[in-house]
Amino acid sequence: MLSYAPIPQRLARWRDWLPLAILLVALSSLFVLGGDRGWFYRSSGGGSGMGGALSHETLAIAGNLSPKHNFLMTLGAWEREDGSFKLQPYNRFPVGVFALVRLAIAPFGNDLAAKLMAGRVLALLMFCGSAVFAYLAIARIAESRWIALAAALLAFSGIYAVYHADFVFHQTIELFGVMLVFHGMVLFVQKGRFRQLLIKACAALFLGWHVYALIMPFALLGFGGEALALVRSALASGGGTRAALSALPALARSRFAALAAGSILFGSALLALNFANEYASYGGSRSLLNLPSVQSMAARLGASDVHWDRPDAAWGVFSMRQLHRAGASSAPYAVAGLAGREFSSIEPVSPSFAWAAWGAAAAVGALAGLALVPRRFRVIMASVALTGFCWAVALRYNTYLTFHSNEGLHYVGLPLALWSVALIGARRLLGGRLGGSAAIAAAALAAPLFALSVAYAAQVDRADSRADRVKAELADFSAIMEMARGKRVVIASPAPEWGFYNSFARYSLGHYLAGSYTLRRDDCESLPPDKMDFVLSAHRDESLGLLTPDNRFAFLYAPTDPLELCRSERRRLESSEPLARSAFDVYFQSDPPALHYLKPDCAPEDSEAPFFLYVHSENPRGAPDEWESSRFSPARFHRRAEFDGACLMTFYHWGLSHPLSRFQTGQYISGGGRLWEAAATPPPSAETLAAYESAYQTVADGEPAARSGFDVYLNANKTLSYLKQPCSEEDARGRFFLSVHPADVADLPAGRREIGHESLNFDFVPPHGVVFNGKCMATRQLPDYEIAKIETGQDAPGGERLWDAVAEVGD
Repeated sequence: MLSYAPIPQRLARWRDWLPLAILLVALSSLFVLGGDRGWFYRSSGGGSGMGGALSHETLAIAGNLSPKHNFLMTLGAWEREDGSFKLQPYNRFPVGVFALVRLAIAPFGNDLAAKLMAGRVLALLMFCGSAVFAYLAIARIAESRWIALAAALLAFSGIYAVYHADFVFHQTIELFGVMLVFHGMVLFVQKGRFRQLLIKACAALFLGWHVYALIMPFALLGFGGEALALVRSALASGGGTRAALSALPALARSRFAALAAGSILFGSALLALNFANEYASYGGSRSLLNLPSVQSMAARLGASDVHWDRPDAAWGVFSMRQLHRAGASSAPYAVAGLAGREFSSIEPVSPSFAWAAWGAAAAVGALAGLALVPRRFRVIMASVALTGFCWAVALRYNTYLTFHSNEGLHYVGLPLALWSVALIGARRLLGGRLGGSAAIAAAALAAPLFALSVAYAAQVDRADSRADRVKAELADFSAIMEMARGKRVVIASPAPEWGFYNSFARYSLGHYLAGSYTLRRDDCESLPPDKMDFVLSAHRDESLGLLTPDNRFAFLYAPTDPLELCRSERRRLESSEPLARSAFDVYFQSDPPALHYLKPDCAPEDSEAPFFLYVHSENPRGAPDEWESSRFSPARFHRRAEFDGACLMTFYHWGLSHPLSRFQTGQYISGGGRLWEAAATPPPSAETLAAYESAYQTVADGEPAARSGFDVYLNANKTLSYLKQPCSEEDARGRFFLSVHPADVADLPAGRREIGHESLNFDFVPPHGVVFNGKCMATRQLPDYEIAKIETGQDAPGGERLWDAVAEVGD
């Protein structure tokens, strides 16, 4: 006979489950608010612009996992003429993430869009699982499901979290492992379940290394606490120093030490298997220290000199960026949106002082608030709060840590600790029923804030044109693969024009062709047409039997000599004017940003000496009179080709897309001396020229505010225009100074108030200044405050004053 619990008891059970139900409903907004399936086709990645590349990277590795290669993690497996395979190992991570993604995408065969969607659904489910485990852990620490609900939703509504939730990237899935271990730590401290914690730690390490940033602080703090307690107990018993020292061997049985040792051993075993597999893939032709994974890890840990000279690794710049990320993570993204803050990118090039200050305050507040948490949970909460900082400090020399906004995911532990201790403190302060009601109110506010944060993050992505680009890529390759499936395809890429910042050749192509073993030729070598069925290239040439004329990103050709594509590329370059002429002619390409080096009559030794490249660009950190130089030496070419007696090399880097004043390049002799060098200023883009043509029509018939070497116009849209005609590039050389005096000095930044004016100095380079059709014209945006006077002019390259002018603005 069935029996039923009394109604009040059943209601109590529903009340216990209600917060978790609300959490799941709120998390479902991740699947609903994207609109037009936009969350499943996103490609931007916010401030780094690498989201699509990161997802393609994971999908490529997952798609290429095969017992044929001992499940080596590789971006691609390309069949050679002799039937062997050329692999591109990417073996520095544990295989767990890629195995999960492979299981998710396996049912969808060659449906590229479906595989991308399946991967992102998996990422979203793992993200939701992370939030659930965070909720379960905080519910035990705070002894309140409502506090746990509010803290979890507020922590996971930060912009880095909601924006990267669907990235098919190991860090998104790693977050699940971190929160799994967080929950395991709580059960270990509360109920002594050490075995389950160890199992969860191993499971998390199988997904990625980031969990070490939680495990190691927890183990070290816990072990230190045990050692201190033993010493205090021995001293309190009157045994003195000798008794204290004799008690220390008992620490060998410490569970904290066992956790650290077990995690290190398990992680080391995984890494050793990776290295052994990678070593075997090269057939012993590379030493262990020269394996790509070993070199990559050494660079990221600062054990090599690859990134040691990076200005971003300096403690001041590095700390500012990490505090900015901590602050942005510690506030729901909806808060910034409701405050009217527009985000065209989720992370600005220049870290905000306001966000950094809030990040520092959040860290201090979270750690100070630990006094409100039961003593046994304080080490756990401190470790969770510090996870992001521990990871960042350990990998300070990691280039990707600096530039990729998805690294902000590491800071979700800080708001989780911050909001937990804040709500625990509020409950204690208010006491009793009122404190419980406050927790429910906080949860009721957190749920819509989370959903609104998701909507804002989706809106940022919709404004990004690259989302349309990835749809076009998918359409192109779906059509191409439909024609080429089961055929022998040669990949011939005379120029790195696939995808965003060369990510296509490295990641997207590996995803689209995952498991499809083809012959790849990207080095301009001749190959008989009977060795292939099709040629696939990013280069378009109607004269070579093009089969897919409607495509935008990749083109399929009937069997042809791949060398003809390289010859076509050379003809295209030689039909234009090089930006600089020297031993090599240097050609600039704006989209994608690249420099091509061409020498028609070239001996093999001509390209053996290393190349250097200095890129000088305006400092994007908001100080117009400061300039920074990024150095890439030697320049690492993405393609080196020798054919028909010519040498053709391409250097491809995102830094070339920034507003440049000039660049210097050439070749040097190791140990001293330069073989040749050249300097040039890149030409303005078509969009910049069109904007200046329009601006010229606006100011040409107006009355300048000042006349001198240049006529200076004050425009209604708070911009200042400089115009000289007739004019040549020689007239625009040198530094332009611009001093803006406000009507009220209090409007100036604090550091400028004593000086009395703001300096907006600039060089006459695109997009700030353009020489076109015999005219020289520059435009500068003025501050929003009321301006009393403007002083401006031009200095020659040697420092001589060429001209100056004063414009009284008044009201």
